[in-house]
Amino acid sequence: MTDVDRDQPLIAIDVVPVRVGPEGEVLVGTSVRRFAPFAGEQALPGVLLLGAETLVDAAHRALGTKAGIRPSQVRHLAQLGAFDSPGRDPRSQAVSIAFVAVVGADAGEQVAWHATLPTLPFDHSAIVATAREHLATRLWSDLPLTRALTGEQFTTSTASAIETALRGTKPHAGNFNRSLAGMAQLGRLPAQAHGRGRPATTWAWLG
Repeated sequence: MTDVDRDQPLIAIDVVPVRVGPEGEVLVGTSVRRFAPFAGEQALPGVLLLGAETLVDAAHRALGTKAGIRPSQVRHLAQLGAFDSPGRDPRSQAVSIAFVAVVGADAGEQVAWHATLPTLPFDHSAIVATAREHLATRLWSDLPLTRALTGEQFTTSTASAIETALRGTKPHAGNFNRSLAGMAQLGRLPAQAHGRGRPATTWAWLG
C-alpha cells in the first residue's frame, strides 16, 4: 500500500469560546449546528481544516463562521491538543485539534453562553472539560491568559469569582488579596465608594 492509498482521517478544528460574565462567572459558548449530523443541536464552533490553512487561521474561521466572533474580539487563543477517539464523528474518522478562545463581553452574535453546559454532540463535552482544566491550571501563572479573563481592570471579588468558577473552591479573602498585591504586574487603583459599605478594591494590569 502506498501513501496515496491510505485512508487518511479528516482534520477538524474545534474551538471552546470562553468569556467572563459581570459577576465573574465563567461562561462557555456554543452555537447551533446547521447541518447533519446533530443538526439543530448546540455544539462547539468547528470546521474542517483546508489544505493551505494554518491551524490558527482555521480556529478564527470556525469562530467567525459558526459563532460570529471576529479576530479582534479574541483576547487569547491557545491550542489544547488533539482528540482522536475512534468514532468521535459518525460521518468519518476525524481528528480534532482543539483550541480555547477567551473573548470579550461583546463577542458572539451567534453564541449561547452557558454556566452549565447542555449535553453536547461528538466529544465536545470532553474538549470543554480539557479547556476548563487548561484555564484552571494556568490562572495567575500564565499572565496573558489571566489578563484576557479578568480584563484590564477588575475587582478582587470578580477575580475571586473567576478562581472559584475554574478551581471549584473559593480562595481565602486575606490570602488572596495579599497574593494580588504581591504581583508586580498589577497596580491597585484608588478606592471609589459606591453607596454604603467598604469600597471594592480594584486592580489594573500594568504595561
